[in-house]
Amino acid sequence: MNKQRTTILTKNALPLIVVAFLLFGTSNSLSAQTWIEKMGNRVKEKAVEKVEERIENKSEEAIDKGLDKTEDAVKKSAKKGKKGASTQKGGETSNEEMEASSPKATQQRADVSYTKYDFVPGNEVIFEDDLKGEQKGEFPSKWDLVEGNAEVAQVNGENTLAIVGFTYITPLFRDKSFKLPDEFTLEFDLLIDGAEGETAVEFINNSDEVIANSQFWKDNTRFLFNWNNNTNERTSEDTYDNSQGWHHYALSFNKRAMKVYMDAKRVANIPNITEKPVKIKLFARGPEDNSVFHIKNIRIAKGAVPLYNKLLTDGKIVTYGITFDVNKATIKPQSMGTINEIFSILQKYPDLRFSVEGHTDNTGNTTQNQTLSESRAKAVCEKLKEMGISASRLSAKGHGMSKPIDNNDTPEGRAKNRRVEFVKQ
Repeated sequence: MNKQRTTILTKNALPLIVVAFLLFGTSNSLSAQTWIEKMGNRVKEKAVEKVEERIENKSEEAIDKGLDKTEDAVKKSAKKGKKGASTQKGGETSNEEMEASSPKATQQRADVSYTKYDFVPGNEVIFEDDLKGEQKGEFPSKWDLVEGNAEVAQVNGENTLAIVGFTYITPLFRDKSFKLPDEFTLEFDLLIDGAEGETAVEFINNSDEVIANSQFWKDNTRFLFNWNNNTNERTSEDTYDNSQGWHHYALSFNKRAMKVYMDAKRVANIPNITEKPVKIKLFARGPEDNSVFHIKNIRIAKGAVPLYNKLLTDGKIVTYGITFDVNKATIKPQSMGTINEIFSILQKYPDLRFSVEGHTDNTGNTTQNQTLSESRAKAVCEKLKEMGISASRLSAKGHGMSKPIDNNDTPEGRAKNRRVEFVKQ
């Protein structure tokens, strides 16, 4: 580059040199030659100085840009930083991925099809927290605090469990020695609000060590599942719908296999977890101490007995996986796992007929609950008819709160009483 710049400057000065040579004449050729050499040297020196100055300016500019990029990267990396080995893998998203996957403030919740949804919750509720009767601003009574802060908050007038800042909480059981059964399911609803934040569900062994965990972020679509943390740690990665609004998390564990669903999508399918989890912890963190992650409708259920086996032994199928909007007969989308299973049974056994019977807990008055249970039973029948089951094989009946199978004094008892039964005819 120096030679090129020097050549250009020399060419530009050449006419002046020629004129000077003619003025001096041949008699002064030696002096002219000396003058020309000096001029050439000065031109070269000036060119070199100019090039060096430009190179220095460009270098400083490049260094400044490099430092700016490094500073930005450090800031964003710090926001995605994790605490401990169990939460380190999720923060390795590039800046471009983060920007592309972050939801817009005006983005609406996408419609999701549950046509092939196959999650069926356990048939015995062992932990239920609907947060009813809890006071806003107080620590939720059915949870234990491991670290941080949590409180009851309200979203659109409905109680939620708000996990604040950097926090770990775990379900509180009456029996302090309680351990998760060999087969269980976990469900809860979570609010995606477009803010930055990380959430994890951690599974703990007898030594209080994390043996597996699922991780996801509110501000991007990554979903990670890490397992066998104490032996040969492995990781599965997928994406989920993080559009703003309420979403449903569902997990099933069957002796060693674990499946995780976000809304209708199965985001993890782990065939072999070497250690059995005995406890669950929920973790959330945001960029600020007052960052909040909202969840509600938390349920842990025991067992994974196939529905048809229950029909053979009991003459009916009692389901807890068909749920409805509050005080309405509108079937929630996540109910389709159970409904799909009932549909498959009816398809496989064409002579089978069901009386679909709705039941409620004792919340509200008798007349309203009777009407509500009838409407819900009819809604389930209509859904099965839409799927292709003949109306002649289905009938609807409501019992309201008249046939409880547990007491209504606890959230778990009320959850068992809110059910849909398929009674063989």
